[in-house]
Amino acid sequence: MNNPSPSLDVLVLPAFAAEDFRLPDDHDESAEGLPTELDYWLESYDFANEIRVPGANAPVWYTDDGVGITPTGMGKTAAATTVTALLASPDIDLSEAYFVTAGVAGAPPSVATVGSVFVADAVVDWDLKHRWADDDGRKEGDGASPIDLLKYRPHDYVHRLDEDLVATAVEVAEEVELADAEEATEYRERYAEETAHESPFVGVGATVCGDEFWHGTPLSEQAAWLVEQYDAGVYATSEMEDFGTATALANFGKLDRYLSVRGVVNFDQPAPGRSASESLADGGLFLDLGLENAFRVASAVVNRLVGECSE
Repeated sequence: MNNPSPSLDVLVLPAFAAEDFRLPDDHDESAEGLPTELDYWLESYDFANEIRVPGANAPVWYTDDGVGITPTGMGKTAAATTVTALLASPDIDLSEAYFVTAGVAGAPPSVATVGSVFVADAVVDWDLKHRWADDDGRKEGDGASPIDLLKYRPHDYVHRLDEDLVATAVEVAEEVELADAEEATEYRERYAEETAHESPFVGVGATVCGDEFWHGTPLSEQAAWLVEQYDAGVYATSEMEDFGTATALANFGKLDRYLSVRGVVNFDQPAPGRSASESLADGGLFLDLGLENAFRVASAVVNRLVGECSE
């Protein structure tokens, strides 16, 4: 039975479902049937109800005990638009809800390993900044960064997430057994960093959100520099939606009820001796592993939050 005005305790916000993919005509057949950030949830929860909200990317599916899920669409614009539409809608009650991004990310090999799961304590915008042209004469080795903070910004482009809520999520996450894969173990050995060689673990750090899929050591260093300039802790992951989601929630006074849980599916830079393009072709995208571990952690967190709401 469809409740026309459901009240949710937790809303899960993956980025993409199968409908959000549009493959080119000459795509590799191996791309068919790729797992999405929605799949594990649909297989594990009884989302027996559905409501459509104008302006949102997709319907909200929800259980009888207050857990909802909807893919925001990929990128900051889609995420912000979807979350704003949901929060402004009179057809769904999110007044007491928690919001949990559950998805995948890239990460530097000095901080993470593939299959790890990170809970964000800060969300930094990658795009709102200055970038200098290659012919400007600036050289990073001379101490001049090719990027800089936006000089006329009205505020810093960082959202700091609620410390107590993050601590609760980490407490739950540390009790979750993470999966691993033999192929991932072999791939990690290509990297020199000790952390890259570890088995999957749970970590905390800043996530850098941008609308481009970038890859390469200089760009990773710039992401870390940006996080440092905002005094936002340690650069841990990169993704494409969370700043849009966090901004929409902040505008409605709900940022303190937001969590971002991301499974690491790839390193954000090539292994020694490989170019960025070679690295992307090397098979270093462990989507299944990252998705599974993100779901294991995020679902445990969601279950804890639902339990607290029912007390």
